[in-house]
Amino acid sequence: MGGEVTGMTDLQFKSWLKQIIRGIEEAKEEKEKEATYKKLDALLKDLKEDLQG
Repeated sequence: MGGEVTGMTDLQFKSWLKQIIRGIEEAKEEKEKEATYKKLDALLKDLKEDLQG
């Protein structure tokens, strides 16, 4: 069959989700829209990079 399939353990997945939640919470705490968007853009960039492997 094809190449190897690698995945996360439940613990790794939970840790990854915690990072996402933390990033969103930090963005929500920003007082200025521009700072909020900057943090959200960084989070989106990281998520997209994770998807690409």
